Amino acid sequence: MSLSAGQLFAISATERTCSTISLTATSIIIVSFLSSSSFRKPINRLVFYASFGNIMANVATLISQSGIGAGTSSNLCQIQAFLIQWFMPADALWTFAMAFNVYLTFFRKYNSDQLRRLEWKYIVLCYGLPLMPAFTYFFIKSPSRGKIYGSAILWCWVAPSWDILRIALFYGPVWFVIFVTLAIYARIGNLVWRRRQQLKEAGGMDTTIDVSIPDDPPFSKVTEIRITREDAAPFRLDEAGPSVEQNSSFAYIQSSHRPYSVNVQAGIALPTEVQLETICSDNSPDNPPPDDEPYHNSRTTSEVNAAAWAYTKYAMLFFVALLVTWVPSTVNRVYALVYPDVSNFGLNYASRANNHRREDQSPSPPPQPPIAQTPGPRVTRLQEIYSQALARTLRSNSYANFASCFPTPAKHVPASLESVWRQLNAKLEESAKAEFDDILVERDAISQLNELDRLVGEAKARRQRAEHDRKEHTGGDDEMEEDEKEGNVPPHTLPPDELFRAHLTPQLEKTKGVLEGKIQATEAENEELSQRVQAQRVEIERLLAGLETVVADVEGAAAAATEYGSSNNLRKEALQMDEEVKARLDI
Repeated sequence: MSLSAGQLFAISATERTCSTISLTATSIIIVSFLSSSSFRKPINRLVFYASFGNIMANVATLISQSGIGAGTSSNLCQIQAFLIQWFMPADALWTFAMAFNVYLTFFRKYNSDQLRRLEWKYIVLCYGLPLMPAFTYFFIKSPSRGKIYGSAILWCWVAPSWDILRIALFYGPVWFVIFVTLAIYARIGNLVWRRRQQLKEAGGMDTTIDVSIPDDPPFSKVTEIRITREDAAPFRLDEAGPSVEQNSSFAYIQSSHRPYSVNVQAGIALPTEVQLETICSDNSPDNPPPDDEPYHNSRTTSEVNAAAWAYTKYAMLFFVALLVTWVPSTVNRVYALVYPDVSNFGLNYASRANNHRREDQSPSPPPQPPIAQTPGPRVTRLQEIYSQALARTLRSNSYANFASCFPTPAKHVPASLESVWRQLNAKLEESAKAEFDDILVERDAISQLNELDRLVGEAKARRQRAEHDRKEHTGGDDEMEEDEKEGNVPPHTLPPDELFRAHLTPQLEKTKGVLEGKIQATEAENEELSQRVQAQRVEIERLLAGLETVVADVEGAAAAATEYGSSNNLRKEALQMDEEVKARLDI
């Protein structure tokens, strides 16, 4: 079951609206990044690089169904599919790059300069990796499945006959990257949570309570946390005054306990990083707790929390947006694999509406408006014809005919029988109308007939406009009549049957020529066969005549042989008699 025209229009309008919003937001990002140095932070630079991929994906989705309308082999359709295959997976890769920066910052202690040196590698990875399959698809074509790039219902992309490539080289790699990114954030979140718990425990210790020192104190190791950041605006050293660098150390445990201190160094002018050092030192009576310890404790914890999440929160927000984009789309793709012949409007709509790069209406031919469900002229006429036919059918079931089938009740309880007859007719009429309405809904007859009304009306309007334009250009009806006399008749003026014959005439003539050629060849073959048959008949007659002569000769020879046999017997008898005489003489 495919999507209706109204559903396709709704999805297309939503796609283009969301795509326009995405283009606007992307333009704001690019302009802000280029116009102000305050936005040129590491996280913003990656978003800036990813914005160009979003723009190209928006260009592809703005084409919408116009690519399919131009033909799956058209350049428009092929370019649209190429851009979608190339730039849509790039968002997941850029999100992974942001998460990898967070990982390097937390676990490898990378600073801003080191992160910036990795950006060209991110560009090659995020845009070069999806380019390879996207470009390769241009050169792959199968006789049975055709080209890889083709119609994907809502736009041009990987054709359904190559559906396995959608999973293997699109959704599969994207979700692999998403899971790796999620694992990075999970590990970082666990680390930050443990550090916050340590700070809370340290900040919650009472300085007047004697706490025994464990064999392995929890703060016996030196831990260094570096959170990389950049200043929002340049700051001059001569304006900073004596408070350019602030160093504060706070002891949280007195007496015999080893104090836990936090050293916060914040460079304002040129340094681009905040360094937090957790130090374990020996007991020193020279470091008494300050009077405003709760204030500094709260402030230190707040600074640690802010520093820990300063870089991470932006990347995680981008990751959440990525999930919102890809989850509905993936669910829709899995549904399409399980039910390949069914298109789910809700999943298609959600997967396109949640994608942050969708289309606005383009100058390409717009999709057809939704078809009205109100009965049009043809639907009304159909309903009238059915009602009239049903009324005639019910009238044929008159009471007289009905009573003749039940003579006994008609004789004794005619009123009851008439009531049954009326109820039967009413029930028949009700059920027939209900079935007729169900058929209209099931076959979508109202929409189809309304669409036919629209097409007929549009054809009539075009014919009228064409006739009007022709009159204006040719100078009136006289020249039109002259053209008709010469045989130049406009096609739109012909009735349907003549127009059909006019379009069919070349094919008929071609078929006629082929048939005539076959007939001539068959006639030539028949003539040749006829001559051969005649020659064979003459040969047969000649052979029959010779056979008769041979038969006559055989019969003569047989007669002669019979006569010779008779005379030969007499000779044998004479010889026998001579032998008998000779025998007697010897005796």
